[in-house]
Amino acid sequence: MRGSLLLLSALLLLESTDGNKEYQLGQPETNIIIDKAIKEANERHGKAKHLDFVSILSSDYDKRMLNVLLKPTTCDKTIPFVHRKDCKIQNKATPQVSCVECRGEMSCLLLREQEKIKQTLSECSSKRSHIAGGGTLLSQTARNEQQTGCLGCI
Repeated sequence: MRGSLLLLSALLLLESTDGNKEYQLGQPETNIIIDKAIKEANERHGKAKHLDFVSILSSDYDKRMLNVLLKPTTCDKTIPFVHRKDCKIQNKATPQVSCVECRGEMSCLLLREQEKIKQTLSECSSKRSHIAGGGTLLSQTARNEQQTGCLGCI
């Protein structure tokens, strides 16, 4: 029993070193963003080979920002553009693409365009985000107006 438990643990550890596990184990919302990045990167920068997800470079869930790295694979470019776990990543091949998703807007740039990527990340970080416990449009009131049907009145 102990031997099979040890074997199972070793297999799980070996499997967890695969880069694409981030995609499989990620939250469904993250996988949706990754799929969106794969589609846009292949449409804009894909040549003969399929570009696929390699890893998450950075994330800030409070600001709704995710930066992912995509690289060419051994598979030919085909439609639909989705994550294809049967394709092997070619680490030395180009183009390598960084896709930044910021509040619903996707921006895919070649990895060699580091200044543009940094600017995109900086702009995303500087955008104002909702502060938990802060006011919203629903909770704001105008002066000298009668309040009817407000959420807190019932």
